[in-house]
Amino acid sequence: MSASTEPQQTQALPVWPVLAATTGTQSLTTLCALGLSAVAPRAAESLGVGPAMVGYQVAIVYFGAMLTSLIGGSVVRRFGPTRASQIALWVSVVGCALTAYGSLWSMALGAWVMGSGYGFTNPAASLLLSRLPASGRMNLIFSIKQCGVPIGGMLAGLLLPPMTLAFDWQAAMLLCALLALVLSLLLQRVRLQWDAERETETRIFSRPLDGLIMIWRHPILRWLGLASLAYSAVQLSVTGFLVTYLVAEIEFSLLAAGSLLALVQVAGAAGRLSWGWLADRLRSGLLVLIINGAIAVLAAFATAAITPHWPWLAIAAATMLFGFCAIGWNGVFIAVIARQAPPGQIGNATGGTLSITYAGVLAGPSLFAALHDKAGMSYGAAYALMAVATLIGIALLLQGRRGIKR
Repeated sequence: MSASTEPQQTQALPVWPVLAATTGTQSLTTLCALGLSAVAPRAAESLGVGPAMVGYQVAIVYFGAMLTSLIGGSVVRRFGPTRASQIALWVSVVGCALTAYGSLWSMALGAWVMGSGYGFTNPAASLLLSRLPASGRMNLIFSIKQCGVPIGGMLAGLLLPPMTLAFDWQAAMLLCALLALVLSLLLQRVRLQWDAERETETRIFSRPLDGLIMIWRHPILRWLGLASLAYSAVQLSVTGFLVTYLVAEIEFSLLAAGSLLALVQVAGAAGRLSWGWLADRLRSGLLVLIINGAIAVLAAFATAAITPHWPWLAIAAATMLFGFCAIGWNGVFIAVIARQAPPGQIGNATGGTLSITYAGVLAGPSLFAALHDKAGMSYGAAYALMAVATLIGIALLLQGRRGIKR
């Protein structure tokens, strides 16, 4: 069997165990990747740098993810989706430990290591979820799994600031590592059954650009990938800088800012479920992505307009609406990719498209940090620019609307 195709799946998997495993893996790898964002002011103080440096750390994480997503489909076929998920968790453990060492070089290396594992999570999950007997609810199923991203962010906001105040930020990163290690050991119980159809002869590095070449030859996938670049740049800027924005410009305490970040992530999780449900009802994931973007534009401007004089409820409403949209789109997006992928190419389509998505994550936080550090722009003004990025994403989605399978 060619290394560029997936095996013919014959065995349906149990819905809820697979959803629990894939959502848990997504949650804890996200917690590890974004954990530093939740404690950025304290980490920056101990390292003697500005708190905006977290933007560069997040960019390094997703640079690693962008590279390994290109071989994600091959890794999943070679080792099986469950083993690939375990690898992602193990690599995250190592990355957290390096970050906790507490120097700039170890933080950068740890970010790259975590990102290298993160690139395997979605190709692995997409293959597992495609084997569920729930084709009529694909958008909702993928959105439930993608709730792992805001759940990971919510855990970061709830667990890590108190851990930092009680001990230090390094202890908070080690807690992330411990949780990821525990889940990887639990997955061992189902690995043999869920990975029974792996292709042990698959060559991982033989054709790493197959995914990118394939999506570029399919206009629908190409436009979707380019739109995801803009949407993901906005998403990671929302989550990566919210705590720092609230502490530095809106005069929140670290604990209060972390708590609001957790609420924003809850809103993002609710958004993923809601947008997935709506896409199944409207039978058009692409239309729902466009609606999502239009509301995100308004929410970006509202978030940019926040001042210290706003009441807490107004600040929470603006940021949570932004999270509901900017964090809530991914499940529908990945479901659309899985539906549009050529037969037997779900892993390659997901990995190739997400390499473009991760490029947006790489560019967004770095640009956000540069606008603040180098150009002197306020965090609020930088959030206003996120509305412009979202408008670009909407225009790209409109280009891809013709001929899409709904």
